[in-house]
Amino acid sequence: MIKLIVLFLIVGCAQVTTLNMKKHQFGVLPTRIIWFQIAGLEEEHIALLRFSESGDRRTSFEDNICIGKTWAYNSYELRTSPQAGFISEITGKKNVKNTCEDANLRPIWNYLSGNGYNTGILESGATPEQSIVSLSQCGEKGLVFLSSLYLWLKRQPTAGDETYSSSEAITLKPNQLIFDRSCGAKICTSSLFEDFRAIYSRFSKASHKNLFIVRDFSYLEALEKKDFARAREILSDIEKTYEVANKLTENGSDHLVLLTTASSRYIDLPNQGKDWYEFDKNFKNAEVKKSKLTNLVIANGVRAENFCGMYEDYQIFERILSGPKQQGHELMIINPFK
Repeated sequence: MIKLIVLFLIVGCAQVTTLNMKKHQFGVLPTRIIWFQIAGLEEEHIALLRFSESGDRRTSFEDNICIGKTWAYNSYELRTSPQAGFISEITGKKNVKNTCEDANLRPIWNYLSGNGYNTGILESGATPEQSIVSLSQCGEKGLVFLSSLYLWLKRQPTAGDETYSSSEAITLKPNQLIFDRSCGAKICTSSLFEDFRAIYSRFSKASHKNLFIVRDFSYLEALEKKDFARAREILSDIEKTYEVANKLTENGSDHLVLLTTASSRYIDLPNQGKDWYEFDKNFKNAEVKKSKLTNLVIANGVRAENFCGMYEDYQIFERILSGPKQQGHELMIINPFK
């Protein structure tokens, strides 16, 4: 009997937990969170990168532990705008109106800051209405909503604006808008990949606990214009950036890398190889449909297990914050940041 008990304990201790056929430790608290919010993206769009003249290749988007789907509606719309969807994700609320009333909601960084987390946002391709900075026009509540953030905007600066360059030492200033010096009226010469590497390297060294959000609206803009060549270029840039972030989850890292979407678009892509070959040459014979009713979520690293399945947009918030008590075996879900 004693031998059986000892054998049971040895087998139990030797067990390796996995998720999606990968070694994974459950219930670990993420202290470094990299969150991509990509407007317009849907999983089939990965074919724009995977199927090309260079052949069939697996993208970094597919190198994940969990994939999920979220319902795109909130309390007021069946298909939400991308900015409303993203605000719902970062506040955990369904009652997002795309008005100054949204400034009354409490964002995720407000919860994290009390536990020593700094939050930075790198935003690309947002119109003034889409930008998180639009809430600064909402009086004191808007300023409170955005307080303590580090903000880098890939947008054309005006005279007197603070600027950054990916080729120079990155400035870290909370509550300060810092614009990409390489941006003109129509295009930025520096890539998202270059800016992320430069900014996150500096930002992560300044704070052991951090949340870094990459928000992109330029991909959706290219889709709406049916500019598939530009859309592929942007998606390739995002994929390279995601790959850099994803590598940080390796070797016992405390990183959570999360990608969520909003206003995901259906593209009627070619059915056969010959048609795809023609599409790949001239990007014709494909249609962009209206927004889907669901959005995509992919996750890797610690706490990625929370993002498998199907749920609502606003529940992204609680899935970042909640998990089993670290280093314990309790089944009760808690908020470890309280």
